[in-house]
Amino acid sequence: MTNLNLYIFLLVAPALLFSLRIILIEVAALISISNYADQMFWLKKLISKVTGSEVKQSEINEELVIILQMISIMISAGESPMTALKYVSRRSDGYLPKLFNKSFEKYSTGVNLTQTLEFIAAATHSAQVRRLTNSIQIAVERGTPILDVLNNQILALNKQINLELLKRSGKSEIALLIPVVFLILPVSISFAIWPSLYGLNQAGF
Repeated sequence: MTNLNLYIFLLVAPALLFSLRIILIEVAALISISNYADQMFWLKKLISKVTGSEVKQSEINEELVIILQMISIMISAGESPMTALKYVSRRSDGYLPKLFNKSFEKYSTGVNLTQTLEFIAAATHSAQVRRLTNSIQIAVERGTPILDVLNNQILALNKQINLELLKRSGKSEIALLIPVVFLILPVSISFAIWPSLYGLNQAGF
């Protein structure tokens, strides 16, 4: 390979890698909204890890609790659940609002709240979304107000988010102790002991 070819390769390679990453991200997005989202979730997860576009469940939960809070406010003001969900998803920006909009595009006619949440649960593989879907299905069958279900889910999600924050803060505290124990503390002990050892050595002990 001549110097010119090597120079051209170094210029073209980043563009090719960037284009390949974009293509893989689009493939993962198509898998998440397909009818085989549950069966092909492993492939979507693999692509997301390779491309660095993986969305954490904690981020999904944080977006979900915000969306549910806005929907519950609109329902309490007299809007229907689907109208509130469409309004919030179109006015919001994030991973879940984009999936909601794709769901509305896929099920342009005859879509209901349960179908939309089933679609989101399959696309995200989120246990919280699946639990919300099951709760709403039970509420519809029993005639329970959906607003109560949403409020209960908001409380449960807030508790889980707070628990995850506590776990992350505990891990961070442990990580901060590592340089203290293995670096700062030994150096401090060495500075404290060295004058005594030096004095004993000079005295012949």
